[in-house]
Amino acid sequence: MQHSIDIHLKAVVFDWDLTLWNSWDLHLALMNQTAEVLGYPQPSPTDLGVQYSRPFLEHLAWFFPGNQEIVLDTYMDYYKDAVWQERRLYTGIPELVKLFKDNGYRTAILSDKLEIFGVPEFELSSLVGLIDRVMFFADGMAPKPDPSGLQDVIGALEVSPHECLFIGDSHRDIECAKRGGTWSGAALWASVEPELVIALQPEFLWSKVDDVAETLNLELVR
Repeated sequence: MQHSIDIHLKAVVFDWDLTLWNSWDLHLALMNQTAEVLGYPQPSPTDLGVQYSRPFLEHLAWFFPGNQEIVLDTYMDYYKDAVWQERRLYTGIPELVKLFKDNGYRTAILSDKLEIFGVPEFELSSLVGLIDRVMFFADGMAPKPDPSGLQDVIGALEVSPHECLFIGDSHRDIECAKRGGTWSGAALWASVEPELVIALQPEFLWSKVDDVAETLNLELVR
């Protein structure tokens, strides 16, 4: 975690999964259920972690080759039953995002999670009204680390890249930030690949959600 960088930020862009939203435990359960129903070997948490930052459909196909329509339908059936059982924002995330807004930041989410998953999750969260721009993965988009999605978000926020910080948990997020010309912040509180993330030397490293506000001198507005 660095404190000596002199930057002047106007916007922050967050990844979604494992940065704001805890999808990991649910994903492990859904992958095991899908494997059991379709007769595949159950993937280990370690193997899932290694492949987790792949775009979702590639991730499914990696573990469950074959008819991808059946694979996706099976996963989705279990997902629809389970996702609404609890809100899954990490502790401190609503307060952190509100702090950014109270300190005048423009805010956005950029995720490679498919819209059919991400939009309902976002609407279920308590972040609606605190995020200015939300972009989940849709047809025609290029997945991270391609910076085109980040560049689109920056344009929508009406800031320049050097006025924007991209916070994410994966090496694809950090590489995307660097290729897009923004500052990069590593959300290590739930990352499944911290060594890969750290190796890319992001400007900021945070092991706890509370560290972000302290590092960026976000002030509590009453």
